[in-house]
Amino acid sequence: MKQKLLHYIIVTLLHCTIVGISLLAACSTDDDIDEIFIGNRFKITGLTYNGQKTVKDVKEFYDGDSYWIAFSRTTVTGMLQQGMKIEGTWSADGSSRELSFDLTSPRNAEGTSDIYSKVFSVLKNASSYSGDKNVLIIKRDNSSFIELRSENLQNKTK
Repeated sequence: MKQKLLHYIIVTLLHCTIVGISLLAACSTDDDIDEIFIGNRFKITGLTYNGQKTVKDVKEFYDGDSYWIAFSRTTVTGMLQQGMKIEGTWSADGSSRELSFDLTSPRNAEGTSDIYSKVFSVLKNASSYSGDKNVLIIKRDNSSFIELRSENLQNKTK
């Protein structure tokens, strides 16, 4: 009787240990890069540059079909100032939340607004991101970053 009980306890403990290890292995703190970026289009809603929040020119972000970026599997496209399209490639790491872009600047960037050059600088020199598929922050560093909001989310709240 004691042997059967001991055997039952050992088998139960082994079973619980295996289930516990399986559950822990399934847990991950890594971001799902595909869910956050791929197929999503974000409207730029804010800019902080060298610690200064851009408030005066923020209305530019809502002027027509400008100041947005969209992600596919390996490429990024966007429109900053009206007529100033950007294109390039991107990569992100869901563990470290590192983000980088290899962007081409528009040939006709002469005469662009100050806000355009700051947004482009943050994107071109991006080092990390935070957020999710609804609200995203792209950082050059802790004092310069862009705030973005999913256009799908904006359409739901209108």
